[in-house]
Amino acid sequence: MPKYKVVVHKKAHRFLLQIKSENIKNAIKNVMAKLENYPFTLKEMDVTKIRGLERTFRVRIGNYRIIFYVEKAEKTIYVTHIETRRKAY
Repeated sequence: MPKYKVVVHKKAHRFLLQIKSENIKNAIKNVMAKLENYPFTLKEMDVTKIRGLERTFRVRIGNYRIIFYVEKAEKTIYVTHIETRRKAY
């Protein structure tokens, strides 16, 4: 099965660079790398669909959230936000 392409929004990339903890940065990068194998990786990660939005999900990594949108026709996953829990919702 072909892999999905993961595209990270400029704001999300900037936020990732601002995180001071290398452990959290590496965990976020690993999750984004695992998203290439969508939809098989959804079961092993803490992924939940966001109510009210079509094809939009969130991944929980400690106090951080990755919010992404799946475009199945293009085989692309758009990471729109990487935020702390307070700001993500």
